[in-house]
Amino acid sequence: MSSAFFTASPSAILGSAWSIPLLPSLRDLIPPFLLAVPKKKVSHSRKAMRSANKGLKDKHNLVHCPGCGSAKLAHHLCPQCYSTINRAWKAKSRSDGSVTEVSS
Repeated sequence: MSSAFFTASPSAILGSAWSIPLLPSLRDLIPPFLLAVPKKKVSHSRKAMRSANKGLKDKHNLVHCPGCGSAKLAHHLCPQCYSTINRAWKAKSRSDGSVTEVSS
């Protein structure tokens, strides 16, 4: 009775008719692909109820930009003011003709 799941006990080698198989763990009996399988089909109603609270959340930290007055997130740069400053910086660097490089 040679099998990959059962190891021979000393009493089986000596000639006893009955032996208890020695298993290192219960995982040797159950293959790993049988562990995570749902028992029943999830209905459309239950699936919809589970995903009902996954919607977008409202933003509560909107403030007015002190520079231009448009809405922005608190503790963030205003996109309109940043774009105007960025355009001015790029125009100034183009007019100077030199591009500053950042060295690591």
